[in-house]
Amino acid sequence: MSYQDILFEKDGAIAIITLNRPEKLNAFTWVMGNEIREALMEVENDPELRVTIITGAGRGFCAGADLSEGGTTFDGSNRPRPTPGSEPASLLKYYFSLKKPVIVAYNGPAVGVGITMTLPYDIRIAGESARLGIVFNRRGIIPEVGCPWLLPRIVGISRAAELMYTGRILSAREALEFGLVSRVVPDDQLMPTARELAGDIAVNCAPVSVALTKHMLYQFLSEPDPEKAEHINHQYFAWTGKQPDAREGVISFLEKRDPKWNLKVPGDMPDFFPLK
Repeated sequence: MSYQDILFEKDGAIAIITLNRPEKLNAFTWVMGNEIREALMEVENDPELRVTIITGAGRGFCAGADLSEGGTTFDGSNRPRPTPGSEPASLLKYYFSLKKPVIVAYNGPAVGVGITMTLPYDIRIAGESARLGIVFNRRGIIPEVGCPWLLPRIVGISRAAELMYTGRILSAREALEFGLVSRVVPDDQLMPTARELAGDIAVNCAPVSVALTKHMLYQFLSEPDPEKAEHINHQYFAWTGKQPDAREGVISFLEKRDPKWNLKVPGDMPDFFPLK
């Protein structure tokens, strides 16, 4: 499938989505947003792909929304009407429903929607030159993509308030201190680090086990009953313990070799998935 505002490539079990408007610092467009979701669904539907990396072309990750329309940029009435059924009712639920991990590699400035659209993804790492900012209040609007709900769960409410209220730009090191990213690496090591991390997951971790773990991680964000969460956890655990991947995980460890996972995503999830 061809794309306009992103690049999509496959490297073994790893998919790489590159925001591709480098002349605009990869400023976000509705086309880009739709294409990212389409590419992620390509990954979800391909049993040979196990992890996705998202990064930006050129010297930036994403400069936020494309402001070429000037003062009417955020006037929703100017937005192109989506094809019925082409957009999920809830972006957060859509991203949380993905069964394969997504790693974000911030390779430069990432502000506004360049941050909020990545918060529902799993792992965020940054190159040293990255600059991150949730700048909406400085543009007379508010953070979106459920940011006021999700960001406090990532960095804590006090830090989330500081980031959203001030809209200030953080250096990569400050973003690490805030907990917005999990690690900072030299710029020339950003993609090698992302690939190494993705490869570790793709090779050494069972795809269905990862998918179930990921699903529980986000389902339990809004589950107030720990007993229910534990019950769901143990049902999945009991199921995985009876699968061939559980045997392979132990035997490959004892034989000191890479595992050869049998179960794939999609196709081999439990019949009772998802538990609620």
